[in-house]
Amino acid sequence: MTQAEYPEWLASEKASYAGDIIRAGALNHEEAVLKSDRDFAQLLPDGLATPDNTFLVLEAAGEPIGTGWLRHGHLPGVTYGYSLHVQERHRGKGYGRAAMSAGEQATLAAGDSTLMFTVWGGNEVAMNLYTSAGYRVVEEMRSLALPRSAA
Repeated sequence: MTQAEYPEWLASEKASYAGDIIRAGALNHEEAVLKSDRDFAQLLPDGLATPDNTFLVLEAAGEPIGTGWLRHGHLPGVTYGYSLHVQERHRGKGYGRAAMSAGEQATLAAGDSTLMFTVWGGNEVAMNLYTSAGYRVVEEMRSLALPRSAA
């Protein structure tokens, strides 16, 4: 990823993250946007120059079709995949699986032996991709929005 590509990628990632939070029912729109801004500021204080991160631009036939973001050493020996996006028109063609392979290679090159992702509720496509690629569920959380009483 280049410095020129970074601002558009960052805006897209922040919006996607906030959308995941909202879709999961964890926060309302305003709270999710604030959380996204805070989290990205903490995780990438130096943008592309933030140490121990790999930023991938996925290409097919010389055309960008998606992106990926990995943080190495998230836990000892573990790379954390913060995002993997394949443009919708390119889905179902094996690019997600190829991106997973690229992430696995980057994980090993960074000296880690495990690649971990979080999948937000409602993202069945990602859940199916990871399961079919051999990833196993390590932790699962559930939530229920409770109605506020008029007390």
